[in-house]
Amino acid sequence: MKFAVIGLGYFGSALVRELVEDGQEVIAIDSHASNLRGIQDLSDLAAEADGTDIEALRQLGVGEVDTAIVAIGEDFEASLMITAHCQKLGVKEIYTRVINEVHDHILGLMQVAGKIRAEKLAATYFTRQLTNEAVMRYFGLDSQHGIVELELPEKFDGATIADTELRKKYSLNIVTIRRPNPKEYSFDKEDEGFSVLGTPGPETKLKTGDRLVVFGKLKDIDRFCAS
Repeated sequence: MKFAVIGLGYFGSALVRELVEDGQEVIAIDSHASNLRGIQDLSDLAAEADGTDIEALRQLGVGEVDTAIVAIGEDFEASLMITAHCQKLGVKEIYTRVINEVHDHILGLMQVAGKIRAEKLAATYFTRQLTNEAVMRYFGLDSQHGIVELELPEKFDGATIADTELRKKYSLNIVTIRRPNPKEYSFDKEDEGFSVLGTPGPETKLKTGDRLVVFGKLKDIDRFCAS
């Protein structure tokens, strides 16, 4: 996949590094040369450019990327303008960092695909969410292991945990299952509607809509997501 990251502050720079390490093609853009230090040797293209200039974005190939991330954390007006430019250039998926509640509301009116609250979202998790559509949540334990919440693949509908052979084929362990339950209430609005099934046994049957919480090596999790 091809990404454009516009705004190379702490979050944007970390995101570029994570995407590159994941083997993705990245265009990194910032209006300040100092923010490009340490990024120029990593990304496929690192450019000092004014993101509010649509022609500059066009010349850098932003219109040809699969996903653009507007990672600016302070300049309200610039963030909105760059987001609008990405839409005009026909970028398929746009994620914009939310600066405040008003900004959040305007991005909603602009029908932006994703709104990033960087203080709640580590760049490592966000990268896995971008590159693996099945990943709902990610928690890294160290550089090699993690706990990930995944959408149940359709092929496992009606299967038991034993039938999936996750441990045998992918060396992954199912910690628990989160199952849709419209009556379940949570103080977190983004987390409503799911019940935790406790510690499932090998005979536990899986259903479409289930979310598997699995533990294992990140390379095995990525291998499972790609299967």
